[in-house]
Amino acid sequence: MANRTLITLLIFLAAKGYASAQDKPTVQDAQKIAEKVKQKAERSQKAEGSQNLVKDKVTVKKGEDGQPIIEQHGEASYYGPGFQGKKTATGENFDQNERTAAHPALPLGTKATVTNLENGKSVDVKINDRGPYVKGRDIDLSKSAAKELGMTKEGVAPVKIEAEVRAEKTKEKK
Repeated sequence: MANRTLITLLIFLAAKGYASAQDKPTVQDAQKIAEKVKQKAERSQKAEGSQNLVKDKVTVKKGEDGQPIIEQHGEASYYGPGFQGKKTATGENFDQNERTAAHPALPLGTKATVTNLENGKSVDVKINDRGPYVKGRDIDLSKSAAKELGMTKEGVAPVKIEAEVRAEKTKEKK
């Protein structure tokens, strides 16, 4: 009976998302993602020309709990109203009133803090789409997130993106 209770508890914890030590993100996970982000940022940086607001940079640092954080400096813009209700890369409908963002390389579902380097304002977003598709831009924010950063008037701002790295899921062999 005790074994059955223990098994039930373990299944319950797994279903609730309590991760095992194996599911903790590693520095290698972060380095792989950071390299992809860096490559995309470099291609974008070359396209910016005279509209460059900040020198793009990508690094990996440790968060408060020791988890890897990808830090990127780049340019942010925000989605226009024409995207309202359209499907995102995650399959969700885009809602300009939610705090979400599009990024070309961060894994979908990643939580990130975006800070406007001109005024110091920050907002937490969830990456739920791909983009931006405008040369020189590194992240596209929902209107709500852009408003929090105080960038809706200008439409573009230099930002710091700090993304929490999740462990990469390994596919089970069948």
